[in-house]
Amino acid sequence: MYPHRIRLRGPWNCEPLARRLEHPDGRIEMIDQGLPSALRMTLPCRWSKGGLAHFAGRVRYRRSFGIPRQLDDCERVWLTFAGADSRASIWLNDRFLGEHDGAADPFEFEVTLLLRDRNELIAEVESRETTGGLYGEVALEVRARAFLRSVRACRGGEESGGRPRVVGLVVGDSDRSLDLYAIGNRTVLAYATVKPSTAGTHFRLELGPTEVADPGHGHQRPVAVPSVRVELISGGTVWYGVEVPISVGGHEREKQSGS
Repeated sequence: MYPHRIRLRGPWNCEPLARRLEHPDGRIEMIDQGLPSALRMTLPCRWSKGGLAHFAGRVRYRRSFGIPRQLDDCERVWLTFAGADSRASIWLNDRFLGEHDGAADPFEFEVTLLLRDRNELIAEVESRETTGGLYGEVALEVRARAFLRSVRACRGGEESGGRPRVVGLVVGDSDRSLDLYAIGNRTVLAYATVKPSTAGTHFRLELGPTEVADPGHGHQRPVAVPSVRVELISGGTVWYGVEVPISVGGHEREKQSGS
């Protein structure tokens, strides 16, 4: 069952590169003198909690790791970041992967063909706040050729009677359509087939009844299923599985996003 996660926790080498200085006239300057010494920082954490209190500016994080294992032909490796505050630039084995700007948003890069027996990951994070840093978990994810992204479950609008639905994207490639299941309380609530695409194929699953009998009250007191598991399956193998909560009032956000 995918994904297989390898968390890059523990100590990272951490080197302050520049301090952010705001002048009385509002001018911002990045200075590279009088910086704190390099240190080891246990991630994930904000740098104010890891030994760089009262620091705002740019910091370089460095971490080495081995190749996960021998990969099958259908497997891909993604480097994932759950959160960086706020602008991050990423390198793997001296190859620039890209930049990300946004403290609250996760981001990721496929790195399958860049991996070596020994690998060096560098992340430079710049923040105007003293709470900057790699505060979210950094991990490698071994996935199949297709996977799920941006999956959420929410209550539907008036046209569906408020019934919950699951929406998201199926990203990647496959020689055929894949099976997509929404499961709650060990019961299949919805099913569809979907063909993945590189840009992501949108899906929407209208769920069946999401209330089950409360074990403590027999069949007299139904309770709502709080979450749903979504599984993408190819020939009996789970290519990706994720559990998401069913949010109340989420249909408003879904309409705004154009789903």
